[in-house]
Amino acid sequence: MNKVIGLSEALQPIYDYEISRGNHVDRVDRPAGTNCPLAVIFHTRLDVTGFISTHGLPSDVKTWENRDRHYPLEKGYVCERTRHALAGPL
Repeated sequence: MNKVIGLSEALQPIYDYEISRGNHVDRVDRPAGTNCPLAVIFHTRLDVTGFISTHGLPSDVKTWENRDRHYPLEKGYVCERTRHALAGPL
């Protein structure tokens, strides 16, 4: 999957980075809950530290981590403007 139609522009560079390092998308959820209209879930762990150290964090984007075992254990990014998310396993 090369592009996700409608993905937040702020998340696109992170998506491209993950694809360039060989990660691939497991699924796209539309919606992904009441507060997230679109989530792109990658197969392997996201290189959050590597992306931020190389490119910085785009404006409107924050990192997040879920360790609540009632949900998938994931780490990723969310665009605060669109509420779109990118995630991968912890």
